[in-house]
Order: sequence, then structure tokens, then C-alpha cells
Amino acid sequence: MYQYISMYIRSQSISNFFNPKSIFMQKIFQKNGFFKIASAFLLVLVALQACKKNPHFSHFTNDFQQVNLVATNNSYGALAVDPALLNGWGIAFAPSGPAWVSSNGAGLSNIYNASGSTLRPPVTIPASTSPTGGTPTGAVFNNNTGFRLSNGNPARFIFASEDGVISGWNSGNAAEVAKNNSAAVYKGITIAKDEGVPFLYVANFIGKKVEVYDTLWNSVNKPFIDPGIPADYSPFNVQNVDGKVYVVYAKLGTGVDEAHGPGTGIVDIYNPNGTLVKRLISHGELNAPWGITWTPASFWGATNISVNIILVGNFGNGRINAYDESGSFLGPLRSKGKPIVIDGLWGLSFAPVTATAINPNWLFFAAGPKDESDGVFGYITPVDTDMSISK
Repeated sequence: MYQYISMYIRSQSISNFFNPKSIFMQKIFQKNGFFKIASAFLLVLVALQACKKNPHFSHFTNDFQQVNLVATNNSYGALAVDPALLNGWGIAFAPSGPAWVSSNGAGLSNIYNASGSTLRPPVTIPASTSPTGGTPTGAVFNNNTGFRLSNGNPARFIFASEDGVISGWNSGNAAEVAKNNSAAVYKGITIAKDEGVPFLYVANFIGKKVEVYDTLWNSVNKPFIDPGIPADYSPFNVQNVDGKVYVVYAKLGTGVDEAHGPGTGIVDIYNPNGTLVKRLISHGELNAPWGITWTPASFWGATNISVNIILVGNFGNGRINAYDESGSFLGPLRSKGKPIVIDGLWGLSFAPVTATAINPNWLFFAAGPKDESDGVFGYITPVDTDMSISK
């Protein structure tokens, strides 16, 4: 009986478990006398033991709130309107914290502060055949001395684009082409260090591979092979998470786009040298996933909750799901008891702890709602300081 109750508790939130209207509780307390008292006592003991083993069950589920900072128009209730934000995608931060948000539909990178105000003119992203009209997706801040541009200085922000361009920026109002591969469709980009040496990692969705470049922009061969990946899946995004390279796979769809649907996604962890560490997540609640980030303990507002929690954003259904370090599904972020759904969800990111222009405890997101025709940039934060996650 102890084992049965323990298994049941782990399948439910504590609040649902102790609901006197639940079928399980009604069955337990339909008995009389000693069995009723003994059952109740045993129930409490098992619940406490379950909470001890899994701190996620030690808090009742509370709400998160979504705040739209910037949007294409007034229909999203954002604090600011910027018509130049079209299909918001990747998010990158400088150490001081302003958010650089890729505007895929406008060919720009827009720079915002914590109130959604524009801090400087947007940076123009080049296309493969033109200095304007690029299609930026992922973006990354470069704090290394390499990845230099034509003026001899390192690129401070580096962008991947769907038209096969990798571009960089360090001054002025325009990024410049660093690599031009018209056969590629780049969906994501990150920087990680392999034995202390920085490399650039780019997800080539149509090419079905992770491309790697050294600080001189030379192509480098690193395997990034998982023999268990289905033939119709491809790298959709790459992200440096605590020094490892997380590769988010999506199912190939029509043309250069991804397929949507329940279970259409995989997340692998690789060493920066391209060797596979492990499969973290297979299918399950994934649905064309793209955004992925590690969460600081401060985001949950609880002192004893595990800090080793990964959030994965689904472009396919707009949900943000939490997983522990073993890849176990913990539940979606919720608002007023219902899963948060952000139409066209792309980027998820926390600002660095050194940020002064923006709050490092907020989970920032970028999205392209209405079939990627509009753009939204905002953040998610706990409503109060006692937060948890719930299935």
C-alpha cells in the first residue's frame, strides 16, 4: 500500500492529492474507525517522504505572469509599440544587459531596455546578396578577441540568418557578412569553448548538421553525431548551457520549415568538441522546440528548489516546459493555473547577472505571432516569491 500511495503522490501535485473531492481521497476515507485514522496518518507520512525526495512537490503551484514589453502594434497590450519588430526570434545580451532581439521579418536587430524603450537605432542585418534585407534568427554576444570584422575589431554580436549568412557587428548601424553560404538555412547560433578555445556553432537546418567555425571564421570539423536521431530530424537550434552545447532538433517539414505536432522534437547534450554526452529529451511534450535556457534559482523564488532546471520553448504550441537535469518532464509554466501559451514562441533567455539595464531574474522571450507576421518581446516572472512547477 505504501508503494502504491507513493507512486500516486508522485503523479500528482500535492494540492490535487489532498483535495477531499478526489477519487483517491474518497476511497481512502470511506472506511471507518481505526483504518480511517491509520490511513490518514500513513498518507501524511508518505506525502512528507515524497516531498523530501522531490523538492518540486514541497510547494503548492503558484502563478507566473507574462508581460509584453514591445509589440508590432497595440493589439498585444505591450508597454511599447515598435512596427520594426517583426517575427521576434533570437535574444542576446551584452554584459550590461540591453536586449538585442532579432527581427526576422524586418532584417534588423532591435535593442531594448527593461521598459521596452529603444536604446539606439536598430542594426541592419545583411542578406546574401544585399547589405539589407537579411533574415536573422539566432544571435550571440561575443566577449572574445577573435571573430574579427573588416575594421580589425572583434564582432560583439554575431547573427545567423535563414538565407545562409553569418554576420557580425561591432559599430555603426549595420552588421557585415562574415560567412555567406547560400545553400544553408541557419536557425540558431552560439559560442562555446573547447579546451579553452572559443568556437562558433551554427545550426544548419536544411543541411542537417551543426557547423563549427574558429575565431578566424574557418570551418572546423567536429562530429555532433547522434546515431539515434531519426533521418527526418535536423538541428533547429544550438545553445551554450553551462559550457555544454545543447542541440535542439526539430522534424523537417515543407521547404525550409519545421513540422509541428506533439512529440516532434529531441534535445541532445554535446561536449564542445562535438562528442555526444547524452540524449536529454526525446519527443514527449516537445513540439517544434527552439528556445532553451537554464534557469537561475532566483527565478523560482524558492530557496530549496533545484537549480538544475532547463526550460524548453515550443514554437509548435507556444508552451514553455520545464525539465530536470535527467530530462524528466516537470510541467509547463502556468498563469492562473493554465499553461502559458505564446503564439509563435522563439527565443528564451535570461540576462547575465552583470546586467544593469535589464533584470537578470526575468525570463525574456521573443515571438512571431500570427504566423510570424507580427512580433512580441517580453518577459515572464513569478507573481509572488513562492513558486513551483506543476504537471
